[in-house]
Amino acid sequence: MNPAEKSGVNQQRPRHQAGNNPPSGGNPNQSQGARYQGPRAGQPAVTVQTAGSVPLAQPLPDYLIISFISIVLGSVPLGIAALCFSLKTRDGNCSGNRCLAESSSRKARLLGLASLVIGILLVIGYIVLIVLQLTNKLISDA
Repeated sequence: MNPAEKSGVNQQRPRHQAGNNPPSGGNPNQSQGARYQGPRAGQPAVTVQTAGSVPLAQPLPDYLIISFISIVLGSVPLGIAALCFSLKTRDGNCSGNRCLAESSSRKARLLGLASLVIGILLVIGYIVLIVLQLTNKLISDA
């Protein structure tokens, strides 16, 4: 005799517990709430993987380095937007969503390069202004 039988505890659970009654007129094997009851005796457990969660075989470039450089050296708002799209590209690559990855990759590259171009133009403009001020100062001193 095992210990559970000695203590008088019944090993079998009742088919319907409180709060788990079958719907009236419905199948007694279905409960009203969605509960995981595990695999049935004698049947193996099956794991299902959706097709959307398989990473892409050839991931698209995410331009993360260009995004970081464009934040530091270029236009900060455009650099931050490029960084957001770079991260979306990574999400698309990891989740297998090629459409999202392609779109986000293009936008990250465009915004990152635009930010760098704007930053370079601002630096060139600043240098030109300094040179003009120095030449005006030299002309006025002479």
